[in-house]
Amino acid sequence: MNLRNKIFAFWGIMDVLALASYLFFSLQGGNVPFYSDISGFYTNYSQLGVNGLMGVIIQTMFFINIALIISLVFSVWSFFVKKDIHTIFFIVQEIARVLSLKCSVALIPLFMHFAGFTAAWGAILLFVLSEVLKIASVVWAKRQGNPQTAPAVSR
Repeated sequence: MNLRNKIFAFWGIMDVLALASYLFFSLQGGNVPFYSDISGFYTNYSQLGVNGLMGVIIQTMFFINIALIISLVFSVWSFFVKKDIHTIFFIVQEIARVLSLKCSVALIPLFMHFAGFTAAWGAILLFVLSEVLKIASVVWAKRQGNPQTAPAVSR
């Protein structure tokens, strides 16, 4: 297995772990994944009493988070089966990660949860580092898979 495939496998494993963590913590809390989140969101949303632009922003952020969780299934498939990830999908998923503050290295939030680490500055620093690492490594791996054609040698 070359380094490119190892990078894709690593990010695939991170997405599997993120999806499994979401499902585990949702079920552990006695909730039905997605359904309980959406139901709970609208219960809390109605109690907030917000509407207009702020209401639209809050709902949009919530559904970006839900879409990101669902997109992990396609991301895992891309990293493991296709052994590549479509650039547009990757960019949209990274934007969704930044907007919802979902770390690409799924071990970081798990470590913070089990260690009781609650410092916001540390969480933000680790989040930024994980996203920079993911973007840099995936871009590098994609370039390794798509070598530039060598210029024709002139006679």
